[in-house]
Amino acid sequence: MKLDVVDADGKEVGHVGDFTFAFKDKLELRQFVLEGSAWEEFLESIKVKPDRDPVFDASTIKKIDKKLYLSTNTDELKTTCENDWIPEDEYRLSELEKMDIIDRAGIKVGRIIDVHFDVDGSASLIVGGGFFEEALEAIGLKEDVDFVVPGDVLTCLGDKVQLAVTKDELGTTMEKALKEKAPDIERVKSNKAVTRDIGKVRLFTHRPI
Repeated sequence: MKLDVVDADGKEVGHVGDFTFAFKDKLELRQFVLEGSAWEEFLESIKVKPDRDPVFDASTIKKIDKKLYLSTNTDELKTTCENDWIPEDEYRLSELEKMDIIDRAGIKVGRIIDVHFDVDGSASLIVGGGFFEEALEAIGLKEDVDFVVPGDVLTCLGDKVQLAVTKDELGTTMEKALKEKAPDIERVKSNKAVTRDIGKVRLFTHRPI
């Protein structure tokens, strides 16, 4: 998120502002939404300017390092102004972040605060507590422990995210471990009772770390 995007002509054209996912047997990354400057987004929010954000998928990505480089120009991309830009089977991350995560026993686990993508496009959700709990963690008054939710333990997406496992069966990850390399993440997760090994190479994270 917020990664600067450069088009085929070498021009900076905005940053990644949102993602879409499809959900069948597991959660899969589908599309990236390109947003402009804060001023441009403000004008769109108050309807002074049409909300015309280009949308692209992984096939148009040339490379990623400190910036994301496209193999095409933004005027060749579909935009959010088009009615069919997001298929019926896709969900925006900004929508998922508003949903409660409910485990098999009906207990609320929390809400999505981060997303990790594997190299094959499958996704794992990082679920934290409420705003107050996350604020306490941020200032060091509470241990920062978040739940790792593999994309293949989801059973339903609607007005909430339903899981096939209980909260106790989910792995947890420390924020410190997330700032290290993927092998360290794998080591942390391998010591927990998760339904499968989700310690794959991390391609993207929703929030900068």
